[in-house]
Amino acid sequence: MKLYKIADVYMGILLNREENKQGIMKYKLFNIKNYEENIEYEDFYTDKNFDNKLTKEGDILFRLVYPNKVIYVDKENEDLLVSSQMCIIRANSKVLNPTFLKWYLESDIGKEKIMLEMKGSTIQKISLTALKKLEIPDLDIEKQNKINDLINLWSKEKQNMKSLIESKERLYNSIIKEIIASINSDI
Repeated sequence: MKLYKIADVYMGILLNREENKQGIMKYKLFNIKNYEENIEYEDFYTDKNFDNKLTKEGDILFRLVYPNKVIYVDKENEDLLVSSQMCIIRANSKVLNPTFLKWYLESDIGKEKIMLEMKGSTIQKISLTALKKLEIPDLDIEKQNKINDLINLWSKEKQNMKSLIESKERLYNSIIKEIIASINSDI
């Protein structure tokens, strides 16, 4: 099933063309670095209304330039303006689970299909048209939802393992410090 048949896919805006520092419209501008480092998003001013190009919960942001990034938009990342290096994929939730789509685009199979469509020698990029025509597995929504449940379970398990490792790290460091402190007090 082609992506464009089950989702709306549209490119972000050309920032340098649309920016006006004295503009009356103010938006928060999505940036991957800000997202990954959990930093406040920058303000973007323009004269045009881009309310129809803002992120919504459940959207998938896809970076068109290599290395591709796939980001699920949650409540904390709603109402952000996206640059033209990215596109917004808004799934038809009756036929496509966005979490499943994110997983698929990040999977080895999805990455392989994306790489086949990449163009350019120094800066590799997938065109919006090629992305729209990307073949997505034709699974019914119930199976996608089961995969979604499995993805969420695995994500929670990874978080629990990470927390366990961090607490063990603190415990063992504390024990080692006590041993070293007891040796130094004996001297």
